[in-house]
Amino acid sequence: MQNLTQPRITGTMIHYLYVCPRQLWFFQNHIEMEHTSDLVSMGKLLHEESYGREKRKERSIDDLISIDFVDKDGILHDVKSGPAMEKAHEMQILYYLYLLKQKGVSNRKGVINYPRQRRTTEVELTPERERELETAIEKVIEIAALPAPPHAEYMKICKSCSYQELCWS
Repeated sequence: MQNLTQPRITGTMIHYLYVCPRQLWFFQNHIEMEHTSDLVSMGKLLHEESYGREKRKERSIDDLISIDFVDKDGILHDVKSGPAMEKAHEMQILYYLYLLKQKGVSNRKGVINYPRQRRTTEVELTPERERELETAIEKVIEIAALPAPPHAEYMKICKSCSYQELCWS
């Protein structure tokens, strides 16, 4: 549960934790490079153009999470361009469910939509996943407290990362 003494944890921060802790540290310290990324721009366009018939699109909660849409059954949906970072996507939507649960909303299921692949992944907030999220929240707080970014470790995803030059120049 968030309190006033810890930093505000956003869904993006949870996502970045599972993609790259260094990227998370940059983001937490307001060093943002996404505006320079063609892949990020393409993802935003895909998000805007997909699921146009959904009436309940784009819900922001406390400037911490941004729900892409809620379907007629009340299920949360998050639209992603591809499943390469599926664990990060799962944890992000689970975090949405976790925060909503803290606010008294009892929805325990969410769906990640991959429109380009025409597939979906359903996730459920179980007690085990809640414990995993609480550990993730602690890790985000630890990384925020670091005086410098974590050491760069090359991963396959680095080739398309908007922080590539910052890490590897």
